[in-house]
Amino acid sequence: MIKLLLTLFVLQAISVSTYASSHLQGSNTRLGSYSIEAKSTTISGISSGAFMATQMEIAFSRTIFGAGTIAGGIYGCAEGSSQTAQTTCMALPKNIQVPKYINQAKKLAESGQIDDLKYLADHRLYIFAGTKDTLVNPLGSTKLKEFYKDFVDAINIQLTNQVEAVHGFPTLEYGNPCNVQTTPWIINCGFDTAGEILKTMYGELQPRGEAVKSHLHQFSQEEFATSDSSLYASGWIYVPSACEQGESCKLHVALHGCAMNPDSIKDQFVLHAGYNEWAETNQIIILYPQAEKIRATNPYGCWDWYGYTGKNYATRNGPQMIALKMMIDRVSSQHSAPSASKKRQCCMAD
Repeated sequence: MIKLLLTLFVLQAISVSTYASSHLQGSNTRLGSYSIEAKSTTISGISSGAFMATQMEIAFSRTIFGAGTIAGGIYGCAEGSSQTAQTTCMALPKNIQVPKYINQAKKLAESGQIDDLKYLADHRLYIFAGTKDTLVNPLGSTKLKEFYKDFVDAINIQLTNQVEAVHGFPTLEYGNPCNVQTTPWIINCGFDTAGEILKTMYGELQPRGEAVKSHLHQFSQEEFATSDSSLYASGWIYVPSACEQGESCKLHVALHGCAMNPDSIKDQFVLHAGYNEWAETNQIIILYPQAEKIRATNPYGCWDWYGYTGKNYATRNGPQMIALKMMIDRVSSQHSAPSASKKRQCCMAD
């Protein structure tokens, strides 16, 4: 875990609903498979989840067709070093020389460690940076846009960096005041970040509706985990009724940030980030993988964007990268799909 954050990510007593409290134990249900539209899989994340979303979208650009980042930064920035992560990437992105990272990505593609970068050409990107963020310097998001412009049509890159928000996931009406930077790292800014991301990914959408709690399910992540992948026992998936019934749907993966996994904020992110309301009226499945807290290497449940799972962390061979790709493939009926004789449902009992 990045040392700079150790004094900031202090767990506090927070109020959560009875529903939340009843959904925190590990699940033994199996992640299900659905009919996912071609080229509709996209991903987004906040903070460490933002860096991971960028890694996934670049490494698996033939499978993932767009990314949204909140308080993120340039691909490969940390170069496997927590020290570089907290200095160059988080505090001093002015020192980032973008051509260096463009060349590094090209070398990874040439060696087959990530997908060919030509597949990024028609992807859609939404990049958010709050002007008051003192944990991840907003300039890092500008550097990320500059990086992407070498591979993606500039018209497909949206940078939002004028909202007076601190570090956190901005929502329409849930979380801390927009100027309060602390747990649960969700901030009420009157700004619908989830909606802006999904509209950037998919174009015109039906208006946001009401999320249905019974459409949010836990599933076991253990079958996707290895000893070094740092995955929580379970994750969540939001499945609108039409998708449950077999209609063709889109898939979006939403990644939490540091100190935002169930041990820290229970299920506040999956319930209140704002994705589910848009998913319900637009036939979008939202997959919420969860990272695990490990005292020695990952005490705040961050996604790996600086190498604590090994040197391949940002490539197709990274332990967490592999796990997330397997989840995407399962949901998309491309990996261990259930037999046709089994009733379609979110999560299937083992």
